[in-house]
Amino acid sequence: MNAISMRSSLLRQMTRETPTELWVDSCEPRALERAIARGATGATTNPVIVMQAIEADRPRWDEITRALVRDHPSDDEESIAWRLVALAASEGAMLLWPTFERHGGTRGRLCVQASPRVYRDASRMIGQAMQLAQIAPNVAVKLPTTAAGLVAMEELTARGVVINATVSFSVAQALAAASAVDRGLARLDPRVDHELITPWITIMAGRIDDHLRDLVTKRGAGKTPEIELDVDLVRHASTAIVRRAYRLFRERGHRATLLVAAMRSHHHWSEFIGGELVITIPPEWQDAFDDSGVEVRSRIDDQVDPAIVEELARQLPDFVRAYEPDGMHPGEFESFGASIKTLRQFLGALDRLVAYVRDVMLPTT
Repeated sequence: MNAISMRSSLLRQMTRETPTELWVDSCEPRALERAIARGATGATTNPVIVMQAIEADRPRWDEITRALVRDHPSDDEESIAWRLVALAASEGAMLLWPTFERHGGTRGRLCVQASPRVYRDASRMIGQAMQLAQIAPNVAVKLPTTAAGLVAMEELTARGVVINATVSFSVAQALAAASAVDRGLARLDPRVDHELITPWITIMAGRIDDHLRDLVTKRGAGKTPEIELDVDLVRHASTAIVRRAYRLFRERGHRATLLVAAMRSHHHWSEFIGGELVITIPPEWQDAFDDSGVEVRSRIDDQVDPAIVEELARQLPDFVRAYEPDGMHPGEFESFGASIKTLRQFLGALDRLVAYVRDVMLPTT
């Protein structure tokens, strides 16, 4: 960004005038540099984001992949794919390193997601996370908020690995993940500086709205009970869910920081300004928000109209499951509709990354 546009950046204004942190959903160097110029202090990746980074600079990554295939002749396609993930993450971590050093290790993290294939296996999740954490000192590891993921979050935190709970859409999931982290911190070696263990708990705001909106639009297809709800009201669901989780985190003294992800409109940013939390925003949405004209002011403590919350709860049982602190138990997390859709997308993206490696390894004529 040039100096003129930087002065008018609403996201930069937020990072300067409020306690709300900005991150970016990207490890592509140019996008990450632009976000850092706006004040971003961290970044997230997942299989979708890694593929986006590769496609943004395909000739360079084709050459890198060919070199990996040549230098690791016994590796299978998926092993090469994870080497690509590590290289993409290390590039992003390097760009965030000055932030990491400037903040004494409390900011400047690049989050790398564990394989979505192991969302039901805590031991495999832990093993892979320990390897991913070695990519760079400022790497954190993203784990799904499933029953197995909670076990892994606690154990990894106890081992001093910084985690980011993902595939999370509900107050119940956020609280369960925060509690798992707290249990892990209680077991952490006292010789480890606890201040450097800075876990994050994600609520994928746009994805819970997507899920509920899908339920509303299917009302005439016989796939759900009859719903008579203005679809525009659904956008208030994630606002109510995030704000409730934020209040409960503060009331209960959880150590982890709440992180809001999955942008679908400016409300998934503007409604949470002022909170001591992180908002992670893809590059294209950062551009859109900077040009939105939305007033940068604290809204985190505003209240969603109780009548809207009541109507959402009356007509959408899945809103109740996501909004109430005891709306789901851990055994239900992975079967929640938004979890299923997100896990399937991440699995599909990993398959596409492996297919990309296959095309390099076994090019067609």
